[in-house]
Parts: sequence; structure tokens; C-alpha cells
Amino acid sequence: MHFIAISKIITLEIEIMSNKYLKKIQNHFKKDKIYRIVFYGDSITSTEWVHPNWREIFQYVLQEELAKKTNICPEPSWLIRTINSGLTSATTADLAKKIQPYVLDFKPSLLILIAGKNDALFSIPAEVQVKNIEKICREIRKNNIDIIFATSTPTLKESLNRRYDAYAKAASKMLKRLNIQCVDLFNKYKHFNLKRLFTFRFEHGNKDFNVKPGGIDPAHPNQLGNAYIAKVLLKEIFDIEFDPELYIKDTYAGRKKPRY
Repeated sequence: MHFIAISKIITLEIEIMSNKYLKKIQNHFKKDKIYRIVFYGDSITSTEWVHPNWREIFQYVLQEELAKKTNICPEPSWLIRTINSGLTSATTADLAKKIQPYVLDFKPSLLILIAGKNDALFSIPAEVQVKNIEKICREIRKNNIDIIFATSTPTLKESLNRRYDAYAKAASKMLKRLNIQCVDLFNKYKHFNLKRLFTFRFEHGNKDFNVKPGGIDPAHPNQLGNAYIAKVLLKEIFDIEFDPELYIKDTYAGRKKPRY
């Protein structure tokens, strides 16, 4: 029995170290240091109006997985902190100006940045978006912080999707040059059933999206839609499998610890 227990611990430690970011978190655990993740971006990041949102799900699953896979720390949740620095309606220019108070002041280990769709919405040139994102990335790197960029989610408005596609491609090209990981959330999310994921309504309408009062919000995902954002990010960043349908089903059923 003693042999089996030791063998299991070794296997699990090798498993967690196989992912670059999980290995870094493990190293923080060994030093009893807090691993901080800052989420930075526009309304797709802030998501204050929906619960559970993808940020909450992301933290919950990451803590659960680390609790199962490592014996380094009895309470991984103690040493993982996430900060919501999403700024609703922000453009990449806004985000480039606010790096100090909304990112650097928190001294994170990792920054997850989702931005650019508002630039497309407000017809800010794609090349300006690229310069702003590059500025953010260089400033973050200068402070020895890991950074992962994710393109934004698509919308129910195909005209906006076609416009944003060029912005996403331009940002991805620049990030490849800087050797920064870019999660293609925009294209991966398209494969899901978007009509199930966008069901919120604008009570007073929205001029930016040309939606009348009571109409469907085409840009901001519901609870299930947020779970699908978490699915993509957890897989692409930490190689963690996540079932959004099971998680939301358990959440609605009142289960204290939803399965996934």
C-alpha cells in the first residue's frame, strides 16, 4: 500500500509539471507564494452582470484540478488569486493607458488579456489596435509577467464578425512575432451553437448594435456562453478538459461543487 501511494504521488506530480503554467504555479506552491492571475480587457472580461461568469469558473476549475493533482499544498485555493481588471466598453487605447493601476499594481504572475472587439465596433483602425496591444505586451514583459492574449468572442452580428476577423488576424500576426501565446477564442467559439449562448436582452436597446428595447444582446454571452469561454481558455492555457453543459446543469440544480 505504501508503494502504491508513493507511485501515485510521483505520477501526479509529473502530470502537473507537463504543462508550463501549471509547473509555474507548482513552484509558487513550493515557496508558499501566491500565484496571481489578472484578467484584463473589455466587457467580455469584466462580465459583472452574469454569474457564474467565465472568470469565476476558470478560478474554480483551476483550484479543483490543482487540489486533485498535487500534494504540495493542502489548500491550493489559498495560493491562487484572480483579479478582475475588465473595463466595460474599453478600447485597446484605454487599456494601454491603464496598465499601471489595473495590472501592474496587483503584481500578477500571469496576465490574460482579451481585447480588440470594441476597436472594430468603433471603427478604430486595425493597425492602431495592433500598436496598442503591442504596447501592453511589451510593458507587461518588461515587468517579468507572463502574458496570454485571447482574441474576443464572435457575436450574432455577422457584419461585426467579418470586420473583427481582420483585427484578430492582425493581432495574432504581431503576437507571433513577439512569441506570445495567442488563444484563437474568436474562431474556436464559432463552432458552438451561438444562439444558445446569447440570450440576454437589452432592456433599453443598444445603438452600437442597432438593437431595439427588448432585443437580444448579440455580443455578451449568457451563463452557458461564459462556461464555453472557460472551456476554451482552460484547455488552451492549462490543457484542462471542461464540460460546460455539465457544469451549468449542476449549477442550476444547486449543487455546491458543480462537476465538469
